[in-house]
Amino acid sequence: MRRRRSNIFQRLLLYSLVVIIFMIGYRVYRGWYETYRVSHPQIIEAMTTNYNEEQPLDGILLWDEQLIYAPQDGFLSYPSPRPHMVAKGEVLAALDGSPVRAPYPAYFYPGLDGNEGSWVYPKLWPDFAPFPEFGDTPLIENGTKLKRGDPIGKLVPQPQVLRCIAYLDKTPSLERALRNRENAVIRIRTEFEGKERKADVVAVKSSGQKLKVYLRLPFFPPSVLKSRGFTASVVTDIQKGVMVPDTAVITRGGKNMVFVVQGNSPELRSVEGFPADERNFFIEKGVEPGSKLILNADSLSQNLGNENIRIW
Repeated sequence: MRRRRSNIFQRLLLYSLVVIIFMIGYRVYRGWYETYRVSHPQIIEAMTTNYNEEQPLDGILLWDEQLIYAPQDGFLSYPSPRPHMVAKGEVLAALDGSPVRAPYPAYFYPGLDGNEGSWVYPKLWPDFAPFPEFGDTPLIENGTKLKRGDPIGKLVPQPQVLRCIAYLDKTPSLERALRNRENAVIRIRTEFEGKERKADVVAVKSSGQKLKVYLRLPFFPPSVLKSRGFTASVVTDIQKGVMVPDTAVITRGGKNMVFVVQGNSPELRSVEGFPADERNFFIEKGVEPGSKLILNADSLSQNLGNENIRIW
C-alpha cells in the first residue's frame, strides 16, 4: 500500500514538473516572440492612389411660384397639358373658349400639389427635422368644370435660380469643400444630365455627423416641376496621395502619425489625411509614394523608440 502511494506521489510530482517546465518554456517563447516582433515588424509600402468620394443627395427643391385663377366659370382646356415655357401674353388655358394669358415669362404647370404657398425657405430650413411629405404634382385634366376663382395651374417666373435643401453625411472631403463658406461649391451629378456640375453653397449647418446644405443649382428644366423632390450624387474633387491600412496610423497629441522606416531606424512622422473607409487611411501629406511604413504601429509604438529594427 505504501509503495502504491509512493508511485502516485511520484506521478503527480512528474506531471507537476512537466506543467511547470511547459509554462516556463511558454513564457520564454512568448518573451522571445515579443522581442522578435518588436525588432522585426511587418513593413508595408505606401502606394500612390487617387481618392474621391461620392454620396447620394436626396433633397427638396424650392422656387418662386404664383397660382393662376379662373377669371370666370367654364370648362377648362389647355393648349399643352405638360409643364412648358410661356412668353408674356401667351395663352395658358381657356374657359369656354375665353383665353387666360401669361402676365410674364414663366414656366407654366397645369396642376397643383397642395403645397403652394407653404413650401417656403423660412419653414423648411431652420430645423434638422425630416422634410414634409410630398408627391408628384397631379395635372388638372382638360374638360374640368371650374368656377370663377378656382386655380388652373401655377406660374414659375423665369429666369430664376432653382434652389435645393438637402441632408448630407459629414466627410473630410466634403468638409474641406465647404471650408471657404463665401465661395463654397459642391459638384453634383444628376441622372437626367449625366455630367458633373457645380452647385453654389448658400448656407450650411451641422448636427453630429450630418450636414444640412442650401444650394443654388446650375440648371432649371421645366421637368423638375413634376415633384418637389430632388435626387443626385455629390462628388468630391480627386485628391492625390497614398493609401495605407489604418493600423499603420496612430494618434498622438491630436495628430496622425506613422512610423517611416529609414534604413533600420523607424522615424515617427506626422501626416495629414483621413479614414477612407473602415480599414484604410488616405494620407495627403507627410508620406511619399514608395515609403516603407510599419504596419502595426500601435502595438509597437511603446517599444520602438529609437531602437534599431530589422526589415529582413
